[in-house]
Parts: sequence; structure tokens; C-alpha cells
Amino acid sequence: MNVFEKTERFILKHKMLSKGDRVVVGVSGGADSVCLLLLLWELKEKYSLSITAVHVNHCIRGAEADTDELFVKELCEKLSIEYKSFRFDVTAFSRKNGMTVEEAGRTLRYKAFEEVSQGGKIAVAHTLNDNCETMLMRFFRGTGVKGLCGIPPVRNNIIRPILCLTREETEAVCLKNGCGYRTDSTNLSDDYTRNKIRLRLIPFLESNFNVSIAETMARTSELMRSDEDFLSLAAQQAYKNCEISKGVLDVNKLNRLHPALQKRVIRLGFVEYSADLHDISEKNVSAVLSLLSGGSGKTAQLVHSLRAVREYDTIRLYKEEKAEFVRQNIFPESKTYLESENTYIILTSQTIENYIFKTAFDADRLKFPLTLRTKEPGDKIYLNGIKGHKSLKKLFADMKIPATKRASLPLLASGNDVLWVYSLKTNDKYKANEETKNTVYLYITEE
Repeated sequence: MNVFEKTERFILKHKMLSKGDRVVVGVSGGADSVCLLLLLWELKEKYSLSITAVHVNHCIRGAEADTDELFVKELCEKLSIEYKSFRFDVTAFSRKNGMTVEEAGRTLRYKAFEEVSQGGKIAVAHTLNDNCETMLMRFFRGTGVKGLCGIPPVRNNIIRPILCLTREETEAVCLKNGCGYRTDSTNLSDDYTRNKIRLRLIPFLESNFNVSIAETMARTSELMRSDEDFLSLAAQQAYKNCEISKGVLDVNKLNRLHPALQKRVIRLGFVEYSADLHDISEKNVSAVLSLLSGGSGKTAQLVHSLRAVREYDTIRLYKEEKAEFVRQNIFPESKTYLESENTYIILTSQTIENYIFKTAFDADRLKFPLTLRTKEPGDKIYLNGIKGHKSLKKLFADMKIPATKRASLPLLASGNDVLWVYSLKTNDKYKANEETKNTVYLYITEE
């Protein structure tokens, strides 16, 4: 089977192309990307493809990079393929965004590809060798089944048609077609981890252990992907079973899961908060799982302000927001919007209709203006039921108010005395009674 047949069979196996597809091809000028462009060009008529080659100049290698750009432009003109080029200062972008140069380059490349593709297919030139390097790199850094799946043939609109080819095969295609290819000098330096694996480790493995290490790793990654697909579906079902409400998981149901599923369920709980779950390490997940045997109120802090807290028989997964509660003075005959609760507080001597909460105070006992704020250290409230003051800390614990809610729960104070805690309790010393001469009402309304 020749390289062309091998590639087309791989494309069909993974359903990469359909008739009439618009395909953006990332072309650096290296052997892999030039081979990819040539093979797709061969398939152009058969699949009625609309092909655009996109070259990204990272502005790192000076004249060498400019020569690469010119090489790709001339190749596309020779093949009558639409061509677009982009230039990015990758080094400056990496510094500004706290990324490595490799991460910055990848981010900007895919930004360019997406801009041109407008929802069409994006073909990139990863090979068997790239997959082998990726798997080894992840293994050395520490990874699970998903990491050992390697580079996927298809991810959303990104396709990798030559993931079935070795680097030797891509170079041979370029030479056979007489178009040559460019060699990025940075690929010859072992300053980067991937280059060390490519230049030192893989040749050592091929010489001493397995001459076909790239193909062997490819078969391993395919087996891993099959297992990963099964475990992923099982985890999604387990998550639905454990979820009580958004981001809130049932501790008892979590405890009954196999540890492998427990870890995956925790990761799924952070999907909507984290663009890159790779940042959530095994250590982070273990910290959350430790809450299964912890007491209520125990927390786990993860990356990117992600948090988990044990709340009685549940674990709440959330992203910590730094929005501050605005302390306000409240006067009689006023209406105040509570953004945190999406309701209004009305303080008035008049009676109104259509409210969701109402309490009455003896106006002569209050010190105006009242203060709308959140809990402060030492806050207490007087309750007749206990014939004395009760700390808000104990009140919240007794009423099982989640720890994530306590710091933001609004309350109303008169001087140093807490008059009322939103949705919970009213200070009995200040309530209106039969001896009250001047009454002021507190209403909670939705409008």
C-alpha cells in the first residue's frame, strides 16, 4: 500500500472529509505540512474540496522564517491553491500572557486557522512521530488514560489526515514530487523537552528496544482511546446520578463510585468553569476527594479560583468570584435593589401588596439610617426562643447555610445590633408589638 492509499484509508476510517468540504491547511513549509498539502491536493477533485493554505510566521527566526514564508507562497502558486499568511510576534505574546513560546505559537496559529476556516475543516500535519513524542512527554510529566490517548485523529473541526504516516514517509512524498521542504532550525536544538525526546530518546529506543516505536505507540493510543471513550460515557452517567443541583454533588452517591469514576466525576463538575481541564492536576482532584471524609465547611482550593467545599452531605464545586457587597445606608420610605438576591428591600410605614417577605419593626427603637451589609466578626442577633443573643456563626451552622453563601448573605443593622438576616431571622428586641406607636415595615419584593 502506497502512502496516498494509506492516507486515504485513514481519512475514510475517521470520516475526516465529506464532499464539498472547505479545508484550511496549516503549512509551515516543513516536510510534514508540505506532504499534507500535496496529499489533499491529490484528493481535491475526488472530494470537491475547497483548499486554502495558511502560513503563520512567528517572527522568531528572522530571515530564515521569511524564506519559509516565501517557499510556501511559491508552492501554493505552483499548485494553484489559495494562500494566506499571518505574522505574529510570538515572543511578545508569550511574555504578555505568561505562556511558553510553544504555547503562544500554538494559540496564535489556531487563531489564524479559525479566522480563515469560518467553521470549515482545519487540517494540521501531525504524524506518527508527533504522536509518539506527545505520549512520551505526557508519560514523563505524569498522566492518566486520557493523556496516553495521544493526539486524536479528529477533534471538533480539526482533522489530522497524516497521523498514520511516519516522518520518513512525509519526507519521501516531498522528494518524490520534486518540491522539497524547509527545515526549521529550532527543531534541531535540544533546548525544548519535545526536541530532546525527538532527537535523543526516540532514536535510542529505536536502536535498543523497538525499531517501530512510533507505530507501536500509535496502536497503544488507539487502545487507550477506546477505553477512554467507555470511561468518559460512564463518568457522564455517574455525574448525572450524583448531581443534586448545578455543581452540587451527593456525597453518599460519590462514595459508592469506583475511585476511577470518582476522579472523572470531579473533573466533569469543573467543565463549565475551566477552559482547560489539563490544569486541574491529580493533586487537585485528590484534594476535592478528601472532602468525602471531611466535616462540613472544609474546603479545597484548586487552580484559577476553582473551589470545592463540603456542605453537610454534599460537595459544592464552584469558581470563587471576588465581587464585593456594597455597604449601603437605608432610610425610611426607600427602595433598595439587592443584586446578590435579585430582589428589592422596601422600608416604609405604609402597607403594600405583592411581597415575598414582610416583618414589622418598632421605629422608635431604631437608629436611622439603618445599614445594609454582610456579616462581620462578632455579629449576634437577639432571639426570644433562646432568651438571649446568638452569634451569626452559630446561627448559620444550625440552619445549615452553605459556607459559600454565609459571607455574602445580606443583613440589616441598627448601629451595632443586627436587626434582620436575609431569609433567616428577625431580631425580637426590635419587632413591633402591641405597645408600638410607630411601625416601620420591611418588605422583600421582586419588583
